[in-house]
Amino acid sequence: MAGHRRTYPSPPQPANRHLQAPKTNCNPVKLASILTYIQASRVAHNIKDLEKHLPSVASINGMQVKDYIQALSDDSKIRVEKIGSGNWYWSFPSEEKQQVEKILAEAQATHARAEAVLADLQAKVLAAHEQQQADAEEEDEGGESREALTESKGKLMSGLGGLRKELSGYGDADLTVLEVKRKEIGKFKQETETYTDSILNMEAWMVDVGGDEFMCGKRRELYGDQLDEESCMLKEV
Repeated sequence: MAGHRRTYPSPPQPANRHLQAPKTNCNPVKLASILTYIQASRVAHNIKDLEKHLPSVASINGMQVKDYIQALSDDSKIRVEKIGSGNWYWSFPSEEKQQVEKILAEAQATHARAEAVLADLQAKVLAAHEQQQADAEEEDEGGESREALTESKGKLMSGLGGLRKELSGYGDADLTVLEVKRKEIGKFKQETETYTDSILNMEAWMVDVGGDEFMCGKRRELYGDQLDEESCMLKEV
């Protein structure tokens, strides 16, 4: 028919467009603001809720919300799970706490090794000093000559230099750094008590949405070998 234009269907759009690679060059400060908002809320959010609130939280355009959320998800800063018919997003600082505790444990282990080397060094210095005194007394009684003692001292000082060089390799075990880490752990322990309540509330909500079997499956996925299969709860420490 004259004037009739044939139309073609548009190519299908991906169901989860927010899971594509971010198209926006995300600002680190705005990413941090979004992460703080999600963690402070202590609840899970769907994408519509985030598109409503994040523009004012991080001063971004509503069209950029999905890209910022995807960037946080790619960096494992937030969790995303499909529950029911949609995806939900949340984040708790407990994983960050675990990372700090790991760093502290490594620093403490390094410090312990440094202390062991220092103790060995001090013992050898003391032994060398006692030997020098013994040699001096022996020389006074007609023992070794001063040249022989000087040679012996040179060997001891050379060994001492090697031990000091080895000790300098443990410079990361700074007591000031360790004290800062201890304070950080104390802070995270206090926060853990607060976020534990949030996690329990989140689990109760997920049971309501997905049922006990869904919640048990999530615990098995998140807790791994720390899960008590009989009770389907985290093992007691």
